[in-house]
Amino acid sequence: MIFAILLPMTGCKKDDNGQAPALPPQSSFIMDFSDFIDVQKADIVNDTYVNFTVAVLHVAFWNTVAFVHMAIPVATFKGAFDQQPQPQEDGSWLWSYSVNVGQTTFTAKLYGKIASNQVEWEMYISKSGAGAYTDFLWYSGVSSISGTEGTWTLFKSPADPIPYIGIDWFKNADGTEGITYTNIVPGGPENGGFISFEVTNDTQYDASYQIFNKGQNNLVEINWNKETKAGQIRDPKTFSDEEFHCWNENGVDIDCS
Repeated sequence: MIFAILLPMTGCKKDDNGQAPALPPQSSFIMDFSDFIDVQKADIVNDTYVNFTVAVLHVAFWNTVAFVHMAIPVATFKGAFDQQPQPQEDGSWLWSYSVNVGQTTFTAKLYGKIASNQVEWEMYISKSGAGAYTDFLWYSGVSSISGTEGTWTLFKSPADPIPYIGIDWFKNADGTEGITYTNIVPGGPENGGFISFEVTNDTQYDASYQIFNKGQNNLVEINWNKETKAGQIRDPKTFSDEEFHCWNENGVDIDCS
């Protein structure tokens, strides 16, 4: 009789992780540089494009950093959105897949685990062949259960596994969002330097960058309209003043007033 009672109780035990956590949005990891990259302006006689060009150069530097040092992390993060996660024995969920970057194939294992009121994330990447490595923790982070905010820590590379870029992000239901890349190289001369991108509900300029060069102690502020592309920049080092310098929808220098 005791055995008959215990048997169904044992059968009720389930290996159930509940529902898999939602992936943070791609904008939590990938900054939008599109309005300042590969932009061609008409060569109109007597027009100048100094203000817009200075803005492009500042943004291009960080775009290069992202392209050179984040190509593999970005590709593996994008790849997760095409996968179905599988529950693990420790209560986490695993997105496991391969992605190609150039001619090289990388194996990605993204783990997500709900802990209290947040989700903990870890991305392990492997490569075979020349320069092979296995399960390198390339980035980790946390996000809110609601998927509206979080952080990432990106390590530089398997050959130099130091903390490299800290990422803070938010994304609201009203369409406003933001992401910041901060240099966190321990003891590095640019530690604390950052670029911050934000989309707002402002009617004149609804997008902005703030770019802080630690070595020069220079904060650059760029504001623009994502539809018209008109904008302004404040760059004390380049312009030797604290004023905004503006451009119109064609990138042509104009008086801000």
